[in-house]
Amino acid sequence: MRNILKHFLSASLVILLVFFASCTSPKKVIYFYDIQDTASIKAIGAAKSVFESKIQKSDQLWITVGGSNPLDLVALNSANGTVTGGGAASAGNSNNSILGFLVEADGNIQLPYVGKLKAEGLTRIELQDTLTELFKSYTKNPVVNVRFLNYSYSVIGEVNRSGRFNMTTERITLLEAISTAGDITEFGRRENILIIREEGGERKYARVNLLSKDIFTSPYFYLKTNDVVYVEPVKARFITRTGIPQYLAVIAIALSLIITVVNISK
Repeated sequence: MRNILKHFLSASLVILLVFFASCTSPKKVIYFYDIQDTASIKAIGAAKSVFESKIQKSDQLWITVGGSNPLDLVALNSANGTVTGGGAASAGNSNNSILGFLVEADGNIQLPYVGKLKAEGLTRIELQDTLTELFKSYTKNPVVNVRFLNYSYSVIGEVNRSGRFNMTTERITLLEAISTAGDITEFGRRENILIIREEGGERKYARVNLLSKDIFTSPYFYLKTNDVVYVEPVKARFITRTGIPQYLAVIAIALSLIITVVNISK
């Protein structure tokens, strides 16, 4: 009986050691662990400018033009509220939709007065400047406003509320995206966040560390449309899913019974 108890105790100890070894240390949970009480971080150029996204194929653009005589531009501005030919596309439901101009497969948009215009590869500001010059031929003092209608990103993995989220502006940080998803669970790997991004028909992958202040100078600190953020689980998550904590409770009860029997049999 004593040998059985000895082997049982040894096995239980090994299981307990594995369980506690899987526990997450504070350094793997606290964001920006290496930032001092007083710190100043200067963003590098890549991190500062990355939110200025380039227009891509299949983007939907909301374009309005004002001027000294708005009646000159009724056809263009009404295209944002009425489907007109191949240039306009719907972004919403049929009852309350916001319409805009679709960037076609060839990278062009088709506008009243102007016709086809290359939009792919330009930033929103660059397209505004280009259109401002073009519309000087149709109205005095044109004021062009361009906005994205289809900006969104996805957050999946070990977060409290995974899903696809709309971007209200073209400048959103990784921290804001994770916050919108309800933050990372206690089982998420904050030091190894995967970001999947498509640019120019090429899929790119990057891993960032939310525990380090280096995140603030990363070119992936600002998200782009259609980015996917994946939070991996830590080992403790796998242990939880396999039910080991429940097994530990059973082992503890069994161990207690065995010790009781041994004491009685002495």
